[in-house]
Amino acid sequence: MKKYFWFFLCLLGGILMIIGSATGSAFYQYLYNLASPYIAPELLPLVQALLKVLEYISFYGGYSVLVGTFLILIKHSRLGKIIIMVATSFGMLGLIIFAITWIVRYLGLPLDPQVDLILTQIHSLFTYNSGMAFTGTVLAVIGRYGIKKSEKKEKEISKSEEKGINISSSNNDSKFCPECGVTLPRKANFCNKCGVHF
Repeated sequence: MKKYFWFFLCLLGGILMIIGSATGSAFYQYLYNLASPYIAPELLPLVQALLKVLEYISFYGGYSVLVGTFLILIKHSRLGKIIIMVATSFGMLGLIIFAITWIVRYLGLPLDPQVDLILTQIHSLFTYNSGMAFTGTVLAVIGRYGIKKSEKKEKEISKSEEKGINISSSNNDSKFCPECGVTLPRKANFCNKCGVHF
């Protein structure tokens, strides 16, 4: 049930990003311009193609978040989470840079002209033109992390059930065999499964 809440959050974030026209495609163009002098000429076409794909995913913003959420729903969660991360321009990174820039501007903090220029240039890459775009991005990022956390919790539960340890039955009426992990009555001094005496 909790997992569906995170899906709903991602869907709502995607819809708000569509309404607010949130895109982050300029971020990938900036990355390409930054990295191109350091890339070997024979690898340049591959890097261009890869960044072009990322740029298109990011260009469609909210639509890409909806596609990523759908992929997570049909059990392609790794690909879906990657698409959501790309669509929100690396999610947390964009939000952190946006928040830092907003705080500096709001408080009127004096900065070195070079630092101010770099901050302004990076800030312009993340297009949160409206409150809806920003809210949608925040919801999509939170939903993605919530889905990731709930999937991790499901994996832990399935691993513990594999070992024969039932998390919900860890009450005062039972204990676990130190050898094989089977649940036993509290007063037991012998395991029927592995034959160990306590």
